Amino acid sequence: MSTGFLVTVIIWALVVAAVLWPPRRPILLARAVFLISVAVGELPLLFLLAFAITAVQTYRSADGVVGPAGWAFYALAVLVIAGMGVLYVRTLRARPVVAESVGLPPHSATEWWSGIFGFPIKPLRVERISNVQYSGSGREHRLDVYRLRRNPGPAPVLIFFHGGGFSGGNKYWEGRHLWYRMAAQGWVVISANYALRPHSGYPEHLADAKRVIAFARENADEYGLDPATVVVSGSSAGGHLAAMCALTPNLPEFQPGFESADTHVSAAVCLYGYFGRYYGEPRGHRPSSLPADYSAADAPPVLVVHGTHDNFISVNSARRFVRYLREHSPSAVAYAELPGANHGFDVFAGPRPRAVVDGISHFLGREVLRTGHPRGR
Repeated sequence: MSTGFLVTVIIWALVVAAVLWPPRRPILLARAVFLISVAVGELPLLFLLAFAITAVQTYRSADGVVGPAGWAFYALAVLVIAGMGVLYVRTLRARPVVAESVGLPPHSATEWWSGIFGFPIKPLRVERISNVQYSGSGREHRLDVYRLRRNPGPAPVLIFFHGGGFSGGNKYWEGRHLWYRMAAQGWVVISANYALRPHSGYPEHLADAKRVIAFARENADEYGLDPATVVVSGSSAGGHLAAMCALTPNLPEFQPGFESADTHVSAAVCLYGYFGRYYGEPRGHRPSSLPADYSAADAPPVLVVHGTHDNFISVNSARRFVRYLREHSPSAVAYAELPGANHGFDVFAGPRPRAVVDGISHFLGREVLRTGHPRGR
């Protein structure tokens, strides 16, 4: 047995254990596990097959003299494969959870191959209009538009805000499978950048998000949008922006220079969102960055999706926000808690994000398109 294989087994054993039970501290380890989980946790079948092939080839090429230590490493390799199998089963468990949360009718199971070839691919019938300037002159105020090449218009619009802790990320990172699917279904999807720390802070991030909403309505004819049907969505920090947009329509303190713009939204979708206060903001600070500090009496429908094993943003934060909405909002509030999912589960297009996108499509179809009520009213 080669030394390289022994080292490989040990490394993969540590990786799989960390993804199965992601640590929250120390923070550098937690972030490293999060990055690993984005790939291994969402496409475990791909890594399982690659590792299994390596293990079998190593076993077959052994010289026949395998001592107790060698057999121990083979046993560990089998445990690694079993752990990857558990990760794959966890991705499949997302579908029934999402289906129950949004009332999705029974349908075919997730394509097994998406656990291997789970990479977002833009359909040929969908076009991207890149780097549209919605404000200012820098790249932080650019957006991309995804729509059918033969856009009949006016189409409902889905706006997406990326994550990154308000300090990083960009409009190309998460959510691509969501954009492609919704655009293929006839939506116009906007993925937008916004100004980041340390050059910008709160409430400037939120003001940028509202500028995107205003831009969509002001340019509805040019891009084939329905200005009455605007949905906001986002991941992590972008989920915070989506929640705030849903709860603070037309508030002038968040719309400097465009106070008269209509920033109502028809619904909000928050994926592993952050629902706490902005960096070090004390209680009582105004304007508050805490979504629950704002009235939900006129809130539109909201869908929240969070992973049970999120080691960046505790699932308890999502639970508290959903509880607040269900106690105060007159609109539908759906919550899907994904078994075993960590942060960043929407980067690829494996079984879990495919199930989530199916749920989002159904939720918006039921709560926005079929109701015919503009701006969530």
